[in-house]
Amino acid sequence: MTGGRIEYRAAKVSVVTGISTILAVAFQLVSVPICLKYWGKEAYGSWLALFSGFMLVRSLDGGYTAFVGNKLNYLYHQNTDALRNHLSSAVAGVVVIGSLQLVLAAGTLFLEPLSAMLGMPVGHSDGLLTKLGLLVLIISWVFTGSYIGIVHRLLIPSGLMYQAAWWAMGFQVSQFGAIVVAAMLRLSMLQTSLVFALSQLTIYVTSAIYVRMRLPSFFPWWHGASVHTGLSDLGQSIALTVSNVIQQSVTYGAVLIVSALAGPVAVPVFTTIRTLPNLWTSVTNVLTAPLLPDVVRFHAKGEPRKLMDTNEAFWVLVGSVVNWGTLLLYPLIPYLYGRWTAHAVTLNHALMCLMLGSVVVSNAGALMALHLNGINSLRVALATSIARAVFGLGGGALGFRQLGLSSFGLGILAGELVAIVITGHSFVRHELTERGVKFRSAALGPVMLGTGSALLFFVGAGFGWWSSEWSWLLALAGVGAASVWGWNLLDLNIRARLTHLTRRLLRKW
Repeated sequence: MTGGRIEYRAAKVSVVTGISTILAVAFQLVSVPICLKYWGKEAYGSWLALFSGFMLVRSLDGGYTAFVGNKLNYLYHQNTDALRNHLSSAVAGVVVIGSLQLVLAAGTLFLEPLSAMLGMPVGHSDGLLTKLGLLVLIISWVFTGSYIGIVHRLLIPSGLMYQAAWWAMGFQVSQFGAIVVAAMLRLSMLQTSLVFALSQLTIYVTSAIYVRMRLPSFFPWWHGASVHTGLSDLGQSIALTVSNVIQQSVTYGAVLIVSALAGPVAVPVFTTIRTLPNLWTSVTNVLTAPLLPDVVRFHAKGEPRKLMDTNEAFWVLVGSVVNWGTLLLYPLIPYLYGRWTAHAVTLNHALMCLMLGSVVVSNAGALMALHLNGINSLRVALATSIARAVFGLGGGALGFRQLGLSSFGLGILAGELVAIVITGHSFVRHELTERGVKFRSAALGPVMLGTGSALLFFVGAGFGWWSSEWSWLLALAGVGAASVWGWNLLDLNIRARLTHLTRRLLRKW
């Protein structure tokens, strides 16, 4: 981790995102039993399916937002005039995508195949209200969140990522409040959508006012817009858009497939179990996201050595946190899960273990993926998304008859294994080797030992190959040895800086 005060900036942002993650977990712990109690499993499953359909349609602009946002991050260090041009011209791209999103949402009212594809009920008495609910959600998103989401990206390179983290927390609070209120009032899907849309509109408009106040030099954001530039960016972002849609299909499409294969009642079983591994995905994001401005800056300024040092430190620190955390929490999961769901939902042990295995694999490649996405490495993003979709959705659906819901866990794990190979190969070849930096292969030893120990345990536990505490202790020993080994391989200067940071944080506490 070289380069000024990168560790201090990352730690500061991580504290806020950590609080946000804790809140997100708390919201999940609170909202699930509330929704199950007041709505019941069927109505709650219907909302989850509706929300998944909304997120799939919404994902159509996710690639464009990421593409333009990454350009803003990159150009901030090189050409402010070009930054302004791409920011203002994004209006054109948003208009095109927003129109498509509105057409799709409205199309569910008339086209049953489209309704079924987006998880809307077909042939049910409440189907019309649910489809109208989807339309309400999309209208709210198109006219508020879509372009404002791009404007938010200005906060990252301008040194306001700490503040951006607080706003991200605000989004979570508003969504949680809307869903809990709707469930406790036993609102219909249309009424719930109206409450959710109102909360979404309020928080995004408020955040736009904040950005306007903190970064007045960029306002009005749409001044000098060029339709040609906006459409050009839209065309270039298609690969990233496809990648994002595919990735969202793995997350939300799995819910729709489960609902189709096993009915809405099975959806809470899948989503509640998936929430547990997602806790550690959130931890990875908390510790990784603050590094985005720095890894993009290393690329823009041609500093691949710093990029490699940052990755090695990441593997040691974040890898240890996630590998240790997943293993230490594992014995407590059945008890905590039962208490959380009030035993209304059965724990699928195999699905849980396989998804925990996918989390530790994903964590190992998280910073490399963050960097490649941050510099708009479109082919890698598309290839990894296709791998996750093919294995996660295709494998899950094909294996459902033999393995049940656990087939989705196995498919997701296989997708992550393929994705990390693709990501690692591209990162080493294009970001290090071609830029004159030789990859230190010795750094792979600790990460392979730590990740491999945790992965082997979870796969074996999921398939019932072993169940004694000795296998768990051996996995912990492997992770511990990897942590010590990786720490000793770090540069002495990096170790000194990290030690100083730890002492400074401890003194503050």
